[in-house]
Amino acid sequence: MKLKNFIYALACLAILFASCSDDEKENNVPSNVPEAVLKAFENKYGSIKEVQWEQKKTYHVAHIQLGLLTKSDANYATAVWFDEKGSEKQVNQEIEFSQLPVPVKTAFELIQSKLYADWKTDDIEIVSRLDMGLIYVIEIEKGKEERKLSFSPAGDLLKDVIDSDEDILPVIVPEEIKALLAKLFPDSKELIILEIETDDDETEVDILNNKQHYEIKVDNTGNWISTSYETDMSEAMTLIDPIVLSKLISLAQQAGIDLNNPEILKNTEVKVIDHTTKGRYFEVKIEIGDKELEVEIDKDGNIHLDD
Repeated sequence: MKLKNFIYALACLAILFASCSDDEKENNVPSNVPEAVLKAFENKYGSIKEVQWEQKKTYHVAHIQLGLLTKSDANYATAVWFDEKGSEKQVNQEIEFSQLPVPVKTAFELIQSKLYADWKTDDIEIVSRLDMGLIYVIEIEKGKEERKLSFSPAGDLLKDVIDSDEDILPVIVPEEIKALLAKLFPDSKELIILEIETDDDETEVDILNNKQHYEIKVDNTGNWISTSYETDMSEAMTLIDPIVLSKLISLAQQAGIDLNNPEILKNTEVKVIDHTTKGRYFEVKIEIGDKELEVEIDKDGNIHLDD
């Protein structure tokens, strides 16, 4: 009897160790993952048992299977990024082309038909970042060449760059940027930060404000430089001084372009820029068939032809 009890005890221990081993394989929690991170993960994703952890830069990344970020659906490969304090900074999720919003599909297919007709789509991701909006990242390839195109949910192309196989890292929005945006858009009902890029001289912030895409530039000390957005000629005509507009129409006619044509108005690109020293000015690009006209209208109403 004692022998049977001893064998039974050994069997129970074997099962217990095997179970612990399986849990370790499923969760694979490295010893360097802080308790704060594990607690944050447990609080939000506690029902998910299969987790693989890895460290990227200063972030702890949990690889899990999760329903689609934009709605409840089947599970998709998902990476959740935490900082050392357990704050969730970013979620990356691999999806199928069919899961892309219609505006993103439409914008991508238009760009592909014009620039990348012989390229194939590869990986597609939704990226959700703290203090920022969703972006959709589509990787395309042709032979050994690879590119990465990023879109807003509305289908705005945010980036078209060579794919260097580097991870899309979380972007921390500085408090001074948040304060500046609140000052620039005090009546905003919906302001979403899409992208922040910084170089030696300035920081560029792409946002959606009430579904309108804006580009804000600040210098390296946080001072505002400019705010710009794109529109069509029909709206721009309500912003440009009538006398200046008359001169522009005349100039276009000399180039064989009729700015009274509704179709031409619709397809004319206008960038409206408010600048700290230049004031408000306009960049107008008219391209109809083989006819092209690019001008800049400064704050004083002078029209400058683009060489």
